[in-house]
Amino acid sequence: MISVISLFDDLADGVYTLAYRLLRDRHLAEDAVQETFLAILRGRAPYRGDGPLAAWVYRIGYHQTIAITRRRRDLVTEPEDLARLDDRTSPPVDATALERELARRLDTAINRLSPTLRVAFVLRDIEELSTREVAEILELSESAVKMRLTRARAELRDQLEGYLSEAHV
Repeated sequence: MISVISLFDDLADGVYTLAYRLLRDRHLAEDAVQETFLAILRGRAPYRGDGPLAAWVYRIGYHQTIAITRRRRDLVTEPEDLARLDDRTSPPVDATALERELARRLDTAINRLSPTLRVAFVLRDIEELSTREVAEILELSESAVKMRLTRARAELRDQLEGYLSEAHV
């Protein structure tokens, strides 16, 4: 028997991060987390045991997030629109590990990625899931995930190149 409380304790923060990165709204991200665990609790998407438990939870969270974007036509999901958002609305990636300015710029660069690249990057490089788990969550092949990661990392590198060369980081 799967303990929903244990799953929540272990994975709610990661589901929130994923939802927030896609929705760009703290309240909607919290709603996505709540809907994810309600779906699990209600047995709407039973765990079949055919993959990692975390991947199953993230997949449900991803689908709940997508459902929210479909219900809310006013959400900003295009990279050029995201770039115009106030950078102060987003938390730093990891202010203790990176200089504040680099964290802010990296966060802004991540927000500018297209939603398809952003979700792959967040799951793999921020949430540190395996490529196989990301492929399961997004229902893609591993090679498709790797291609999205390559593109996301290249775009981030291009966006940060000027700052990194100026800062000699």
